Amino acid sequence: MRPMLAVPASPPGVPPAGGEWVHEVKWDGVRILAETRDGSVRLTNRTEIDVTAAYPEIVATVGGLPDGVLLDGEVIALDGTGRPTLQAMASRMHVRDPVKTAKLAQTRPVTYMIFDLLRVGGHDITRRPLSERRQLLDELDVPGATLLHRGRAVWQVSEQHDDGHALAQATKAADLEGVMSKRRDSVYVPGARSESWVKVPHRIELVGVIGGWVPETESPGRLGSVWVGHAADEATFDENPVLYPLARVGSGLGHAQRDDLLKVLREIQRPTCPFSPRPVGPEVRRTTWVEPLLCVQIRYLTVSDNGTLRQPVLRALRPDVSPVDAATAELYEVEG
Repeated sequence: MRPMLAVPASPPGVPPAGGEWVHEVKWDGVRILAETRDGSVRLTNRTEIDVTAAYPEIVATVGGLPDGVLLDGEVIALDGTGRPTLQAMASRMHVRDPVKTAKLAQTRPVTYMIFDLLRVGGHDITRRPLSERRQLLDELDVPGATLLHRGRAVWQVSEQHDDGHALAQATKAADLEGVMSKRRDSVYVPGARSESWVKVPHRIELVGVIGGWVPETESPGRLGSVWVGHAADEATFDENPVLYPLARVGSGLGHAQRDDLLKVLREIQRPTCPFSPRPVGPEVRRTTWVEPLLCVQIRYLTVSDNGTLRQPVLRALRPDVSPVDAATAELYEVEG
């Protein structure tokens, strides 16, 4: 089964109001369905790929949950500030080796934050309203039934709130990803995007073009950050590929993705800066400029007065986008 998806809020950033809606924190993690069977659990991601081996602490703590249960939620990890972020999940998402995952479960543990119940006792309940599914989920007492890992509950249930506006203010103040609003009477439609579920992210995304890269300070042979921009003039970009600078982005991609990206960037380096105006700051001296050919999707908080992005994070490589079309490219629904 593929999980149900949400639509963006309209107007952006504003949760729907009214008693027919309930609101939750929008967790910045990896969407996972968990199915219990024969005293164990099977974990699958949004594309129905089995990822059970990646999260041994979830498997080890399934504990007293009954068989025949199918749960929907997100696996989250905390960064150095104690916030759940997709960057913190990067070291866990693609590791399957048992030795490595066992070590990561001790050093970088995850939490399975559950927000829906799709099957109980082997019976499909997706056509029941959300309010009933949540009541059945509460009756399971997931945190009480499951075991602890290093003294903490790995399986948790995401809280629901009646006041979406207050939750939006609180999550924004805490620098969390945003709010998910759901109609109390909504049925669960696997794999579909429904207007009964509305996402209210605090951060915005766009597709930009890489124009240069900066090495890590302590490891000059590794990619530290990239300079990203948009076509300064789309009409003349093919003949004169000049970028308007948007940001220098240094977080978001895992080590393997960075290494793969750096191999490509080394092949398209150039002696001159493709940006106008030229970026400023101490990192410019350490920058290797590249032909503006590669696109990436970026999440950011706001745009500063000078047009640059505040707190940008790399979300995904976008080889499907032409650099001249980056500013108007459709955004991917990046996992998490």
